[in-house]
Amino acid sequence: MGIHFRQVSHQYFSQQNSDYQAIYDITLSIEDQHEFICLIGHTGSGKSTLAQHMNALVFPTKGTVEIAGVLVSQKRDKKTDYNRLRKHVGLVFQFPEYQLFEETVEKDIMFGPLNFKVSPEVAKEKALESIRLVGLNESYLNRNPFNLSGGEKKRVSIAGILAMDPEILVLDEPTSGLDPQGKRQLMRLFKDIQEKTNKTVVIITHDMDLVYEYATRTLVLSDGNLVFDGTPDDLFRREELATWSLSLPQTIRVLKGLKEQFHLELNPYQKTVEEAVREIEKVTSR
Repeated sequence: MGIHFRQVSHQYFSQQNSDYQAIYDITLSIEDQHEFICLIGHTGSGKSTLAQHMNALVFPTKGTVEIAGVLVSQKRDKKTDYNRLRKHVGLVFQFPEYQLFEETVEKDIMFGPLNFKVSPEVAKEKALESIRLVGLNESYLNRNPFNLSGGEKKRVSIAGILAMDPEILVLDEPTSGLDPQGKRQLMRLFKDIQEKTNKTVVIITHDMDLVYEYATRTLVLSDGNLVFDGTPDDLFRREELATWSLSLPQTIRVLKGLKEQFHLELNPYQKTVEEAVREIEKVTSR
C-alpha cells in the first residue's frame, strides 16, 4: 500500500512569532516494495520534515498522508494506532546515539519487537537475524552499544529498526561522518538489504556521488517544494541543478572537464570511478 502524500504542507509554530513553513503542497507516492530512493536537497529544504511525515512522527498542517492504508491528517484520530504505522515505516535517525540506550546490543535490537508484543524468544531470533543482515556477527549481541565505533553504531541502530520488519526503511543521512570507503560499504549494505528483503529504502543524503551510483529514483526538495521526481540519469542532465543548490557527481565533473580541456569525445555520464576510467581508456586508445 505504500505512502501517499496528497497536497501536504507543514508549518512549525513558535510562541516567539517565528513560525516556519518547512514543506509546501507535496503530492508524492512511494511504493512499499522494490524502490531505492534518495531524497536530496540543500540544508533546510525540508527533507527531514518530509521523512518524519512518512511514519507519522509529525502531522500535516494541510493535506493528508496515507500510510499503509491509514489516513493521517492535521486532526489526530484517537482511534488510530500510530505505532502500527511506525512498524510499517521504520525511521533511522542521523545520529544513532539517539536510538541506542540499552546495556547490550541484543537488548537494544529486541526492544522494538518486544514493544510490539512478540515473545522474548522470537525477539531474540529477530535480533540475531537483523545483526547478520547489517553485516555484523552474533558476537556483537553481548557488547555494550556505546563502546562501538560510529559505523558499528549506525549498523546496530539499523538492525533495531529491521527487527520490527518494516516494509519501508527511511534513513536520515546514514553515511554522514564516514570516509568514502565507509560510505560505499554502507550503501552497498542498504542495496543488499533491499534486494534480499524486497523492502523499499529511502535515504536522505547530500552526497551526489552516492545518489548517482546507487539510487533508482531521486526526490529533490528545494525551499520546501518537491521540484524533481525521477531517475538520477535524468536529474544530472537538468539545467536547474545550480538553482536547486545541487552539484554534479565527481565522475561527471571530471569527465566533462577532460572533454572540454582536451577536446575528447567522452561520454561524461559514468556512475563509478571504474566506469569513468574505462571510458577514458576507450577514447584515448582509438
